Amino acid sequence: MSPSKVRTFLPIIVMVSLLLAAAWVLYQELHVIDYHDVRQALRELTLVHVGLALLFTVANFLVSSCYDLLAFSHIGKPVWRVRIAATAILSYAVSNSVGFTLLSGTAVRHRFYSRWGVTTSDLSRIVVFNSATYWLGLFALAGWSLAFHPGMFLQGGIANHTAVGLGILCCLIVVGYLALSVFRRAPIRVRGFTVRLPTLPTACGQLLVSVVDWFLAATVLYVLLPDTGPSYGILLSAFLAAQLLGVLSHVPGGVGVFDSVMVVLLGPYLPLEQILAVLILYRIIYYIIPLVIALVALVGDELKNRQAQLSRLSHSVSYYSVHLAPKVLSLFTFIAGVVLLFSGATPAEHERLHWLASTLPTSLFETTHFLNSLIGVGLLILAQAVSRRIEVAYYLVMAGLAAGVATSLLRAADWEEAILLVFLILAFIPARHFFDRQAALFETRFSPQWIAAILVALGASIWLGMFAFRHVEYANALWWQVGLNQDAPRFLRASLGSAVMLLAFSAWHLMRPLQKLIQVPGEAEISQTLAIIHDQKETLPYLAWLKDKALLFNVARTGFIMYGVNGRTWVAMGDPVGPEEVAPGLIREFIEQANDYGGMPIFYQVRPNTLHLYADLGMSFIKLGEEARVALPGFSLEGKANKNFRTLINKLERENVTFRIIPAEQVATAMAQLKVVSDDWLTTKSVSEKHFSLGCFDADYIARFPVAVLKKEGSIVAFANVWSGAAGEELSVDLMRYSSAAPTGAMDSLFIHLMMWGRDNHYQWFNLGMSPLSGLEKGPTAPLWAKVAGFVYKHGETLYNFEGLRAYKSKFRPVWQARYLAYPGKLGLPMVMADIAALSAGGYRKIFR
Repeated sequence: MSPSKVRTFLPIIVMVSLLLAAAWVLYQELHVIDYHDVRQALRELTLVHVGLALLFTVANFLVSSCYDLLAFSHIGKPVWRVRIAATAILSYAVSNSVGFTLLSGTAVRHRFYSRWGVTTSDLSRIVVFNSATYWLGLFALAGWSLAFHPGMFLQGGIANHTAVGLGILCCLIVVGYLALSVFRRAPIRVRGFTVRLPTLPTACGQLLVSVVDWFLAATVLYVLLPDTGPSYGILLSAFLAAQLLGVLSHVPGGVGVFDSVMVVLLGPYLPLEQILAVLILYRIIYYIIPLVIALVALVGDELKNRQAQLSRLSHSVSYYSVHLAPKVLSLFTFIAGVVLLFSGATPAEHERLHWLASTLPTSLFETTHFLNSLIGVGLLILAQAVSRRIEVAYYLVMAGLAAGVATSLLRAADWEEAILLVFLILAFIPARHFFDRQAALFETRFSPQWIAAILVALGASIWLGMFAFRHVEYANALWWQVGLNQDAPRFLRASLGSAVMLLAFSAWHLMRPLQKLIQVPGEAEISQTLAIIHDQKETLPYLAWLKDKALLFNVARTGFIMYGVNGRTWVAMGDPVGPEEVAPGLIREFIEQANDYGGMPIFYQVRPNTLHLYADLGMSFIKLGEEARVALPGFSLEGKANKNFRTLINKLERENVTFRIIPAEQVATAMAQLKVVSDDWLTTKSVSEKHFSLGCFDADYIARFPVAVLKKEGSIVAFANVWSGAAGEELSVDLMRYSSAAPTGAMDSLFIHLMMWGRDNHYQWFNLGMSPLSGLEKGPTAPLWAKVAGFVYKHGETLYNFEGLRAYKSKFRPVWQARYLAYPGKLGLPMVMADIAALSAGGYRKIFR
């Protein structure tokens, strides 16, 4: 298995393995517990317990905001403290529940901090600083617990001397961090990223804030325990171990993993039904309530932004900001599905059932109970489409939630469940504008993460039902029993219906053919690009007329992206084509479409002035090389510097070599001669036709442009098709070929004639194209990519004459402008570059031909 596949599937395997292990532990520990005992334990929790837990939760989130306050002080960025604290609280409310803290928490921070002048680089340093703070307190408390109280929670699982050794190691890590803050003042550079170590007072502040944060988080759980429970020290030790495994599992909120560890470690001190009841309430108070508040705040902020018509930066449509609300709504949709499934797997309140039975028929309870579980499965499936912002998914989820409210009330007067679904409906209503994608509902395969999550949810509901009705002896007759108090048969039928529905959907989804990833444009689409391209100052968009790249248009058909796919790499050629205002939406749509298919979105040869658009969407970039552009006003053959040009032109004139530009409408008549020159060139050079980023000899493509030719004794010996930008801004060529009969210096002569022609026709620039790998950063502090690329540029002449190409273009004294590759980050860049090369060559085997 390739390293990339290992990196892709290893976290999933770890997550699923830990979930399965957690489920097994819970089953082993709870097999003697009765479901009714758990419900009774929940009822015994007083309002005092709940009130204290809420109070400490608020205190915990306030202390968590100090992470960001310290980080801003460290990087020296002046932002109002109230803004920092509010943003930090929202980010932790989201990341605690959604999981993947670096992604989800950073998304919230980017949304707000970018408005107040915080750059992407600053945000990266804040995230690194906060991560260090988070782990510093954990190591400190874990070290204290293991080193000085090893028997509190190990219960013989680890030898005491091993526990003490681990504790001492954790303490040494904390001491080492503090020592570094004293003795090392030089920044640390890792893969081109520079991290400045904090001062000793700041490091001590990190330690204090993190320790208090962990203490308060554990206290929320502690105040929910009965008075007969374990001491605070024992609870803290168990809490740290459970949180650590939950974080390492990457399961959102550590669901299942955290709970199973707590059940095992607190088992000797409390009845298991009380532990389970406390954990359920803890999750509602510490995770669900803050997440709901954060979602309301984020949706309200977006509505405020739209009404106030904020500036482009704060109103930009960002993968890490605007996409956050749909991601959270997707999580809530999934939770709603789980709630409906779980309610269908547990006994109803019989008092409420008897009250309903006085006016409604029993058959209605059976039907609504069955439908309730089916709606739950539907919401689990639709959650994926919600995260992709599909418009039809919005309406289906709203209908599903409304139906869930009705079935919850009709099946057992479950008003608590109905209120929860109503709150979710209210959260969806103002978020309608997020769902603007017209893509098909299920046009993509579900990722392994989604498949695992849905299967775990359904499996957990079945396990819960078996746990709740373990006292009922199984018999085949149960499937057919219908009655007011027949909860177990209703659970069996609902579970079977849910499993059949999920199986049917899976079979349909797996067997139906996926839409083709690449559909080359037809003449109708090419004609739609004419007006767009003719309004562009740059000439690169003419590559769309090769018809070898797919075209992604915006809804208004005023802009497009041309792209190709090789393996999992989706490569957009250049920046979006069209007015500046359509670029952010097109970039976002391309990224989403690539993500739909599990692809990696890449933007190749983007300009420096558009980099902020990709940074806004959370992308990284590297420099590919530099593009050579010759200023045409004032270009001439006069002067000492142009002596070689004059000599060449005069020499070819004496050899009866003439220059001419054939208008596009007349190119067809010369196509046969052009084909002879092209075939001669391919044979002489022993190369194959290129595609994607370079033109190839295609009669239809060539005939769309004027063609500059050199003739010798009436025969064409060299040619190049001519790209001309709008408003006389830029002139360029794409396909350049010359025959073996062409005189020495033919292409130089062709360029010189074109530059003079462009000057006389009032063009501003002649584009000589990009020189790959040139102009990259050098020296010991250069990023790793720049060092590798620099070595290839200097010594890779057997692969491609990088250095010679730049030297050739330099003799025309051009202005060099950088070109970049925008990518999601943390990718295997060599593989990405190989995929791009394969797109241009027509396959990996043709890269060096």
